[in-house]
Parts: sequence; structure tokens; C-alpha cells
Amino acid sequence: MISAVFRIMWLRLWRDKGALVLAFILPGFIFAIFAAIFSSASGGQLDIRVAMAVTSPVEATQSFGKRIAENATFSLTTDANWTEADVRERVRLGQDDVGFVMFGDIRDPNTPSIHIIKDPSRDIAATILMGQLRQKLAVLAQTTSTEIFVQSSAIQANEDDTQTDPSVTYYIGATAILFLLFSAMQGASISLEERKSGISDRLLTGPKGATLMTLGKFLFLTMIGTLQAVVIVAVAGFFFKVPVAGLALPLLFASLCAAAFAASIALLTVSLCTSLSQMNTVSTFLVLLFSAIGGSMVPRFMMPDWLQNIGRFTPNHWVIESYYGILARGQSVSDLLSVWSIVIGATCVCLFLAVFISHKMMRV
Repeated sequence: MISAVFRIMWLRLWRDKGALVLAFILPGFIFAIFAAIFSSASGGQLDIRVAMAVTSPVEATQSFGKRIAENATFSLTTDANWTEADVRERVRLGQDDVGFVMFGDIRDPNTPSIHIIKDPSRDIAATILMGQLRQKLAVLAQTTSTEIFVQSSAIQANEDDTQTDPSVTYYIGATAILFLLFSAMQGASISLEERKSGISDRLLTGPKGATLMTLGKFLFLTMIGTLQAVVIVAVAGFFFKVPVAGLALPLLFASLCAAAFAASIALLTVSLCTSLSQMNTVSTFLVLLFSAIGGSMVPRFMMPDWLQNIGRFTPNHWVIESYYGILARGQSVSDLLSVWSIVIGATCVCLFLAVFISHKMMRV
């Protein structure tokens, strides 16, 4: 049964040459557009998360750190025992959008006393932080008649001139899950045509017919989605010089997980719909909603805190975290186990519900 369903869906795609071409050309094209648009995006006033460490024993520097903590216009996280390494790690892992370290004497005009630490994908956050710090420093400079310098550095895998634009790296995962959701929804909608034409009734042989049919479609949609995600990664590597070659296996696994997640959501959605028009409306709404608040359209750190928290319940957030963790943060497989556990767990839940509901619907 599973092989029969898989074969039927493949033949449908193979016979429609236009759909076949679009299935594997469109993903890379869409990613290229997103990467080109957002790679140079900057500016704006954002509610940013900031990590601060004060490593200087100088009283003036300590006092200024306390003043910032008391009057911060951003979400500030700090600890008296933190070092620069602690701030760097929080920024690298995405726990904060940007960080800064205060050292030396804040009143000394000859040397920098504030070091901003940023993730390359969050240049906007670093720019905003620097502007706000300069405003506060201007007040201090007026009272001390000195000029205070601020320097910044980036958290990045390589420091050479070939460093990839971080926004390009970010939008690999963002574009992949956006496209995979749309593609899987369209592929899953075939179930409604089969149900209406009576094909499902002919395929439902035995008590496990609905289960095997759904699993067959799940495997097919996962395979196609994985290939589409691989196309996006290949475009990023070939045209945008993202270093993907040495990370082929974890990226392949991330693509497989993303495709399976999208397929399970699509099958669950179609199992709840009763007509093709209803499926088209519901699926479009869900994909756009997930993509908007999950970070596929606009990075989540640019959103207010309450919306960022809601975004954690979207597939887009977790898929983006997996790709970005591999490519930009240098996280290992063990580091990403928590992310992939959520993705795989949610996939299993959605698939189980899709099988259960499909069995009920097809037996009505």
C-alpha cells in the first residue's frame, strides 16, 4: 500500500513537467531573492535583548554599569560575575541579540572602554545598542569633560574577507521551511481529490488502509521536501559562498527533519478539511501566519517579546534554529539535540493525529 501510494504521487508529479520543474527550480530562486533583499537590510528601532558584563574594578565604570542597568531602554541581562567570554557565548547561542563589556576606566579618553559583541546576523541590534550607549555616554562625557570611545567586534566563524553575509545564512532555514510548508500543503491537498473521486475508497483495503495511505504520502512529501531543501542549500553554497561542503551530513539531516515536519503538518491540515477550497484557504493562512511570526519573513529578534514567545510554537522557528545553529553558530549535533528533539517529536504528534483523523474521515 505504501509503495503504491508513493508511486501514484510520483507519477502525478512526473507527468506534470511544469510542476516538476517548479518543484526544484523555484526553491533556489525564492531563496536567492530573500537573500538578496535582506542581506543589506539595516536600521529601525527594535526591542533588543542585551547582555552586559562589567569587568573593570574602577568605580566610575562600575557606577556607569549600574546606571545602565537601572535605566536601560532595552531588555538587559547581566551578572556581576560575568566575563567577556560569558557575553560572547550568550550572543553566539542566540540567548541575547547583542552584548557589551565594560573594562578599564570609562573616563579615560585615550582607550576604548566599551566593547560591543555582536552576531553578524543581528547588525541592526548592534547599531541600535551603539546609538543608545552613545547617548548615555554623551551625558557622562559632559559631566567629566572627556571623550569616551566605543569599539565593536563580531562573533563569526571566520575572520577573513570571505566571511559569508550572515543574513544569507539565516535565510537558508527561513526560506526552506516557508517553501516546504507551501509545497507540502499543495501535495497533501491531493487527498481531497482522491476522497471526492472515490480513489481513496478503492485503496482502503483492510483495517490499516488509512494508516498506510497516509504514511505513503508522508514518505513521498518528505522525500520531495528534502530534495527541495537541498537545492536551497546548494544555491547558498554555489552562488552565495556559504561554506556548506564540510557540513553536508548535518545539513542533510536538518533538511530531512524540516521536510518531515512540513509534511506532517500538511497531512494533519488536509485531514481536518472537507473541500479543496477550504484546504487552500486554511493552508495559505497557516503558512503565512507561521512564516510571519516564526521568522521566515522578518527575523524574530525584530519583533516585540510577546510575539517572539508566540513564535516559538511555529515550525519556522525551530527549523531556522537548526540551520543557523549549524552554519553560523558552529553548534555540533549534540548542541542541537534539543532543537531536533522538538522537531521530530512534533512531527510524530502531527503524523499520528493525521493518521487517526484520516482513518475516521475515510470510514464515514
